[in-house]
This record gives sequence, structure tokens and C-alpha cells, in this order.
Amino acid sequence: MLKTIIASEPDQHQITEAVDGNEAWSLLNNTSRYFDVVFLDVSMPPPDGLKLLGLIRESPLLRSVRVVMCTAASDKVTVENVIQLGARHFVVKPATPPLIQNKLKQLQAEIAEEAPESAKFSSFRPA
Repeated sequence: MLKTIIASEPDQHQITEAVDGNEAWSLLNNTSRYFDVVFLDVSMPPPDGLKLLGLIRESPLLRSVRVVMCTAASDKVTVENVIQLGARHFVVKPATPPLIQNKLKQLQAEIAEEAPESAKFSSFRPA
């Protein structure tokens, strides 16, 4: 469902999907790829989303990637674990299109704000 919502966005996000935490970890560690944002399900097949989030935050190459944790559990312990492991974004399932669209806009704004000045004003004019 998440993939369908993101794919319907007019900004044409490139989506890479993994069947489990092991495949996700392999994709994330592939240095020929770059990810701005990763959506992780807390309850995904091994390693689960919390373990994968911990691995991402420990990796010098990946620690700056924005991670959105998705879960049906909104209990205090789960939320505290997610925050403690370094995720700044959290989505409680079932995710609705407006919720995901707003989250994507928020993430895009963060990415644009943190971009170097040269990337913000990258228009090119021929001489």
C-alpha cells in the first residue's frame, strides 16, 4: 500500500522495494546507490525494522539517511525505541494517502533546507 501511495505522487519518486530486512540492508550498502529516505516497518521480516534502523545509524555511509518507521503499534515503548535509535519520523499504520503525502512533503522540505547552497541554486545559463 505504501508503494502505491508514493508512486501516485506527482513528484515521481524513485522507489526501491525489499522483501525483508536482509535484502534492504544489501541494497542500502550498495555504494552505487543512494537513498534520501527509507521507510522501514518495525515488524518486517528479519532483521526487523528496529534492528535495521540500528544498523543504519551505526553505518558511517548511511547514518544521515532519513528513516521513516512504520508500525501498527503506537505504544510508548515502541515510540521510545524508535526515537532512541535515531528515527525522526514515525507513521502509524494504516497509512492513508494524505498522511504519506504530508510526510513526503515534510521530508522534501528537510532535504531542500539541508542541501548545500550550490545545490539550491543550480540553474545553468549558457554563455
